[in-house]
Amino acid sequence: VKISGNDPIYTEVARKANVQGIVIIEAIIDQNGNVTDVRVLKGLPLGLDSSALNAVKQWKFKPGTLNGQAVPVYYNLTVTFRIQ
Repeated sequence: VKISGNDPIYTEVARKANVQGIVIIEAIIDQNGNVTDVRVLKGLPLGLDSSALNAVKQWKFKPGTLNGQAVPVYYNLTVTFRIQ
């Protein structure tokens, strides 16, 4: 569960080119709820995948647990870019 974090910035060049879609990012959520070891599984052009990566690295999550103990988990995050 995401606790905090800002949305990624829509790059101006992508907005002008009307690029929309999703970026899928694989990450590890560590036992403190921090995002580590991120990589793009499905990206978008014109800087949107980089924008998504930068935003996701700042997000904070409720840690995963196993038998009541906080543990790191792999997680696929989906970031949607849609022009309003």
